[in-house]
Amino acid sequence: MKVLYDHQTFTGTQYGGISRYFYELMNAFAGRQDIEFELSLKFSNNEYLRQANYSHPVRYQQFANNPRVNQLFSRLNRLYSSTKLSLGNFDIFHPTYYHSYFLDKVGKKPMVLTFHDVLSEKYGKVFPVLGEGLSELKQQLIKRADIIISVSEATKQGIVEYFEVDEAKIKVVPLGNYLDKPTIAVKNTLTLPEQYVLFVGKRDYYKNFFTFLEAMIPILLKDKDLRLVCGGGGKFSEQEKYVIGQAGIQNQVLYHPIFDDTTLIQLYERAQVFVFPSLMEGFGLPVLEAMSCGCPVAVTAGTSFDEIAEGAGVYFEAENKDSIKEAVEKVIYDQSLQAKMRQRGYERVPLFKAETTAKKTLEVYKELVNA
Repeated sequence: MKVLYDHQTFTGTQYGGISRYFYELMNAFAGRQDIEFELSLKFSNNEYLRQANYSHPVRYQQFANNPRVNQLFSRLNRLYSSTKLSLGNFDIFHPTYYHSYFLDKVGKKPMVLTFHDVLSEKYGKVFPVLGEGLSELKQQLIKRADIIISVSEATKQGIVEYFEVDEAKIKVVPLGNYLDKPTIAVKNTLTLPEQYVLFVGKRDYYKNFFTFLEAMIPILLKDKDLRLVCGGGGKFSEQEKYVIGQAGIQNQVLYHPIFDDTTLIQLYERAQVFVFPSLMEGFGLPVLEAMSCGCPVAVTAGTSFDEIAEGAGVYFEAENKDSIKEAVEKVIYDQSLQAKMRQRGYERVPLFKAETTAKKTLEVYKELVNA
């Protein structure tokens, strides 16, 4: 059995959850006797692939910020993927994103489509950058797919709500914990505050950072020893600096770049609580990462986070700053609760292993080949 993956998610991104998902799948399949795969990719700056022995794309980092160059390499990758599709040397096609270029090329070969979220469907009108107008294309792909992999039950319900789909085609295969946490303790090489609340990742659009920041302002003003650390996501924007400065908390809100998994592990391990106020996520890997590092989590209620954390998390209403404030204070000033949350988190983490994701995905492939 041979699976063909295409170029899409690896063309324009150095990092990102979707490229990490496919990278980890291929890593798990590499060297197995019961599955072969090919990644149809010629040009990429994706950092995960630096470590891969099954793909060696040409890098073009010096031109990475040039939109025209990116567009050119995207077209070349698409042409290469189209050629591989036309040759037909595969049993299953698994595209890595939602473009339609392959619909007239894949023929009758089985196709698996991974659906990560319904963000563009739910919030596309509020945040057009998420892909407003992408739903019609997704509907075409859903119709053509033989099996749809959903990364969570919440995403499955979203697919059923927003699309015409045979629910029997949807298989829920949760993501695994991809954070490479060594068995031995990570040395504390970072200079971090004694007490801090942690936010990780991008802060724009549906990530709901400004509502979270407003919830944190009265906590920080009251507790001058507490800090808010924002890991990754780029340096603060001018708007963020303005809000922080106006509140008089510029010495308590800190940005920390994430260089690698070791940086991330230290940020999680030493935080009083990790807060994920996102309006919606298809899965929510940072919740799983935090729990694997023994970090208590406070997260948005009524999302995929419920499936990951269950009783290990404290929940709030994402658009209610008072609800966020109450949840954060509940955790940071109760060491007994923190200890219970750490233990419950450790108990949840083994339920989400990267190898389990790969195993269940392989079962999907075999189901199609043996049908």
